[in-house]
Amino acid sequence: MTVATPMLGAIRSCDELPDEFFTQFLDPTRTYSCALWTHPDDTLEQAQFAKIDLALDKCDLRPGMTLLDVGCGWGSTMLRAMDDYGVNAIGLTGNRHQYRYVRDQLVDRLIRGHPYGGVRRQGWEELGRRPDRIVCIGRLEHFHSKRYPDFFDFAYRTLPEDGVLLVQTVVAPDRSDTDQTRVAAADSTAPETIFPVDRLLPPTGHNPKGVTEYAEDAGFTITRLERLGQHYTTTLQCWTSALHEHRDRAIDLAGPDTYNAYISSMTGCADHFRSGQLDVVQFTCTKLAAPHQPVPRSLPRDIPATVIAEPA
Repeated sequence: MTVATPMLGAIRSCDELPDEFFTQFLDPTRTYSCALWTHPDDTLEQAQFAKIDLALDKCDLRPGMTLLDVGCGWGSTMLRAMDDYGVNAIGLTGNRHQYRYVRDQLVDRLIRGHPYGGVRRQGWEELGRRPDRIVCIGRLEHFHSKRYPDFFDFAYRTLPEDGVLLVQTVVAPDRSDTDQTRVAAADSTAPETIFPVDRLLPPTGHNPKGVTEYAEDAGFTITRLERLGQHYTTTLQCWTSALHEHRDRAIDLAGPDTYNAYISSMTGCADHFRSGQLDVVQFTCTKLAAPHQPVPRSLPRDIPATVIAEPA
């Protein structure tokens, strides 16, 4: 199928789009990252909570801790941590719509006596507090690779001796310049509608350097590494189906070029995850109290996708 190439200047960025556009295809939590199906009958919302819980469980959270959510989006992860794990949470986002939404959600929780929650329109470089745990879900792939050392150094320096950084990011396994160019070209009609394909790194490697190596260079030990890639195929299929269903309203909100760009990007990316050209990995980066003691690197583990239900 040939997809008409829209004018790039007519495609609206995420920051320019109203929240209502994203509600046309995201689940009620507005989680904009790969979900995890643990049962074939799960709804998209249930699958998103399963992914969030998988990430939070790896953080060894305890009531009263402070969790930093880098790239908090509409707040689903930090709100879940507050509600179910009893931790304080700080979310960082540069998007004004997301900031206002999370702020309103936190006011409601404060009234109901939940732990402290805060959201800030700032980067992690500007943070003055020292969290106990850090999560970064679906944000790392938007960094330029030149910022990776600074980010992991920041996390290692900021966390306590037993700190954990949980990163979930899209990667390009066995990346080569040829493969990367081909994948990027397939999505060139919709730049950054989902993630910048041309900047993705491999999970491990030295040329180019992988996410694992950036974390280890900062001092972290990768204690767990799990692949969720096939689950992103189904996540994207769910989003595409919902966006198709709400086509008229989505076009009213964003225009036909933006609508077509999102459809094209999500469809193309789903194919890349299905074929294995792209993957999603959760990296558990642990700051060990005695880093001089050798710890075996965790082998990658695929989270089975055989139970995933195809969207209706």
